[in-house]
Amino acid sequence: MNTTTRESRKGIVSAAPLLTFTFAIFLAALPAASITADPETKEHKPVVVMPSELQWSDSPVLPAGVKVSILYGDIKKAEPIGFRVKLPAGGMIAPHTHPVDERVTVISGAFAMGEGEKFDKAALKDMPVGSVAIFPRGCVMFGFAREETIIQVNAEGPWTINYINPADDPRKK
Repeated sequence: MNTTTRESRKGIVSAAPLLTFTFAIFLAALPAASITADPETKEHKPVVVMPSELQWSDSPVLPAGVKVSILYGDIKKAEPIGFRVKLPAGGMIAPHTHPVDERVTVISGAFAMGEGEKFDKAALKDMPVGSVAIFPRGCVMFGFAREETIIQVNAEGPWTINYINPADDPRKK
């Protein structure tokens, strides 16, 4: 094989990661059909949510001081859902499970998550901004915000939270 052929193949190989990254960006930009169809016309439209449009509210299933903003979907229906959770500094989500797989992305702040039926600060794993954790249904997890933190949760509905210790469930207080 001559040098010119080797050099041109090197260029193709080194371009592969860039092409893969570009394709991934293209796929990520495609709208999810089941969440973007207009119910009246069945026309597919993209959903774009700007940070200034987020509407934060209390949730009866999460501890006091924790706020939620629904991005898309209906958490009570069998459809893709996305929402953000804002936790105050020191905010804790007690050990719990979900009946669906859950993907958690840290948007801002300092968040840590752990696994197990008892909240254990020593078991927390720090998740810097941009980190993603994927928890399969039934996995026992807990979370802690070291400073004010926003996480994003993506899942397939219907979504609910089942606390391991009933005393931790804000719905029972």
